[in-house]
Amino acid sequence: MTEELIDELSLILVPIADGASNSVTLFETSSFLTNQHPVDFFLKDVEKLDDGGLWLKYETKRD
Repeated sequence: MTEELIDELSLILVPIADGASNSVTLFETSSFLTNQHPVDFFLKDVEKLDDGGLWLKYETKRD
């Protein structure tokens, strides 16, 4: 079962640019997962960090 595995998402964004072409994605899937559906999130909280970054907190949007 691959549904409803994510309850929340926490992202920290920092003001740094990296031009590397081998960057990884936030989420990846695999060919053996046959029932793939997008997960919708809503923004729960934003916190400004001391280094100029942002801490974004999301919860899963359930229908």
